Amino acid sequence: MKTFYSILYCTIRPNVDERVSIGLFIGNERTCKFQFSADKLSVIKGLFSESAFSMLKISLKSLQKLSLECETDFLNTYRGAATLKEQYFSYLSKYANNLITYSPPKGIDIDLNQNVFDKLFEKFIYQIPISIEPRLKTIDRAKKQLVTSLAGRVNFDADIDSSKIPGLIVPAKVWFIGKNEVQVTGEAKDFNGQRPHIIQQQINAHLFLVDRIMDTPTGKNGHFFLIGDEPSKDLVENHKLWQAVRESSTLDLVPTNEIEKVENYMKEHGVEPLF
Repeated sequence: MKTFYSILYCTIRPNVDERVSIGLFIGNERTCKFQFSADKLSVIKGLFSESAFSMLKISLKSLQKLSLECETDFLNTYRGAATLKEQYFSYLSKYANNLITYSPPKGIDIDLNQNVFDKLFEKFIYQIPISIEPRLKTIDRAKKQLVTSLAGRVNFDADIDSSKIPGLIVPAKVWFIGKNEVQVTGEAKDFNGQRPHIIQQQINAHLFLVDRIMDTPTGKNGHFFLIGDEPSKDLVENHKLWQAVRESSTLDLVPTNEIEKVENYMKEHGVEPLF
């Protein structure tokens, strides 16, 4: 897979081409990562007027937001492919001559992961501050990993109707679904970050789908995963819901730091997409 990177620079004195490396973008056909150094930005703040520095921060944070949204897209397609591609950064390297400039995109023959990104960031930009993680919520990182590792084994963000699961009164949506000798589903819930009534509604909707699946010949002994971590006990209602799922004999509750259990099940049982 072709991966490229572009270095972002803050222009200090345009007349002598004085600039400081401030951020790094890396992307390919599947995903992207971008980060800028808040420490270096703080150091050079006094070299800009208040309005110029404000514009500089807005530009950097806008690209960071767009990159993060693309990076955390859990569908099988990478939304950033339409905009954050090599040709776009090639264009910026030639015509962006304001507060931020871009190096021409350079190809590298490596897989893009967080460890690779951090090493290149430290090489070209600055040291990684301890606070740089987490860029994603734990549940989001787990979902992102499973989207990659379960690709080709399940249908993601699947719309299910009575033609696929007999007995469904209204269409249902499930995060992933597959089959082997039985049917397999998976959902992921942020028990810490969502309101309890929303979590309850979503779990009940999933359980209704599971009940319909269990009424089918290949669903009687199905395996139904729910990925989620124990919430703070201070979130009383959220914790009750998590506890109820943990004690359920229907749903297999998997913490985000144990998602290899899901990956191993898929491999051991030869799970394939439902449709």
